[in-house]
Amino acid sequence: MRTAALARFDIQAEQTHDRVRVVMKSIQKEMAGNEGIYPYNKGKVSMAEVARRAKIHPITFHKPRYRDLGMEVKAWLEALKHGAIVGRGRVRKELGTRIREWKQLYEDLLEAHRVSETDLAHANAQLEEALRENEELRRRVADFTRQKVVPLRTTKE
Repeated sequence: MRTAALARFDIQAEQTHDRVRVVMKSIQKEMAGNEGIYPYNKGKVSMAEVARRAKIHPITFHKPRYRDLGMEVKAWLEALKHGAIVGRGRVRKELGTRIREWKQLYEDLLEAHRVSETDLAHANAQLEEALRENEELRRRVADFTRQKVVPLRTTKE
C-alpha cells in the first residue's frame, strides 16, 4: 500500500510540475500577443499568479518536493522582468504611453480626413464650375451652328 501511495504521490507531483510549466508557456504566449504586457491581474506576473493559474496553492512552491520548481519559477519571473513590461506601475505607464500614441495617431488621421474633405469639396466646386462653363460654351456653339454660315472669301474654281 505504501509503494502505491508513493507512486501516486510521484505522479501527482509530476503532473503539478507539468501544469506549472504549461502555465508559464501560456503566460509567455499571452504576453507576446499583447505586445509584452500580461493581460490579467493588472499586468502583474508573480509566483502567486502562476500558482493560481496552475490551480495549486502558492505555499506548494515551498514544500520540499516542489522547491526546485519554485526556484525555476522564480528564475523564469526574473528573466521575464528583464525582457518584458511586468508590474502594475510599469504596465500603467506603458499603457498610458500607448494610449497617448494611439490618440495622436487618431488626431492626425482626423486632421488628414478633414483636409481631404476640404480638398474634395473644392474639387467638386471646380468641377461644377467647369461643367457650367462647358454647358455655356456648348450652347453658344449650338447658337452659331443654327445661324447661316457664309464664307468670307469665295474660292475660285
